[in-house]
Amino acid sequence: MKDLLNHLAEHFNIYPNEIIFEKVLHGRREKQNVHKIRVKNEIYLLKRHEVGRAATDAGYTPFKIETHTLSMLNKGGCNVPQIVWLSEQQNTFLLSWCGDETLDTIAQKKSDTNRISTGWETQPIPTGLETQPLRRILKELCKIENFFAENATHFRPYLFQHNLEQNLRRLLEQGRSTLGYLQHLSKTAPTNSKNLAQDTQLDAAWESITGQLLDAKPTLGALDYQAHNIVIDNQQPYFIDFASIGWDWQERRLVQYFNSIGAYKEGANFISLLNSELVETYVEWVTQHRENCSPTEIAALVDSHHLLFYLSVIHRILEAVARPKRLDSKILSEAWGNLQSRFKHAISLIVEVKLSDDPFTNQIRQMIAECQTE
Repeated sequence: MKDLLNHLAEHFNIYPNEIIFEKVLHGRREKQNVHKIRVKNEIYLLKRHEVGRAATDAGYTPFKIETHTLSMLNKGGCNVPQIVWLSEQQNTFLLSWCGDETLDTIAQKKSDTNRISTGWETQPIPTGLETQPLRRILKELCKIENFFAENATHFRPYLFQHNLEQNLRRLLEQGRSTLGYLQHLSKTAPTNSKNLAQDTQLDAAWESITGQLLDAKPTLGALDYQAHNIVIDNQQPYFIDFASIGWDWQERRLVQYFNSIGAYKEGANFISLLNSELVETYVEWVTQHRENCSPTEIAALVDSHHLLFYLSVIHRILEAVARPKRLDSKILSEAWGNLQSRFKHAISLIVEVKLSDDPFTNQIRQMIAECQTE
């Protein structure tokens, strides 16, 4: 750290003791590799990459990937932090400060809420996140997707290699298993004939969703997509964390960017910021910028990824409750707090947040609602 301070001081032409370090928190936890620093009247973000080994076939480290990607996106006019200074020797760079609050922290503020109609019900949206600011975030996400698409050849050596289809199939298998368990948890056990009919309908709907998601084309972009990685300053969104980039489904990114987890925050819970109006805006953009895209299919993809996301959340909760002594279960309990409250709220978000007219996701949503009623 002493060498790093000396390098920074030399860059700013000041003494090391003039640099003030402040903690950066993720909920109640301090982030170890990120610091907020003050130099005179300016604020910066200092980030140190802890992984120094190559992460791509071309031999690029996460530090190299992120510095290169941020530089490219910045030159392309995208809202990302600007690199002020870097040290390849120490895997560290200094970024322009983009604000104190993330989309995740703003979403978790429950003192006052606005209710925005999603078309089927009213979905609570925290103050400061009315339709227009959220639309601005969405348009910036689409702009970044377009930039990656236009520069796909250039980014190729920096891409993480991972089996997309295998990962999605695993999530889909978990999702179907979780649906079966939710049926099992219903208070009144159905008759065998009713059970068989429900299973048949559920299998048919799930098979349709599976085929739809697997047939969709992935796009280039960040691989660490969460509401915590969007920083808001004066209603201007900035996307951060590009240490890993690669192929994934943009509808999946959209869902996870627009769902607040509130990890390590006292009294936090899941909050979905998506509604039909935002999905319509996204669909309109996609149909103009991608080839052979049906508006109905794109909306259904967003809805299906939203459903799958919360089924995955429920699966993780059930695993943690079933095996509480496992390390990953303890970590999840510490991060999410009251798992019973989290479980109930995840169910409510599946049932209440309807983002398309897709008959298969709506059928599964209705079946889950009926199970909970029983």
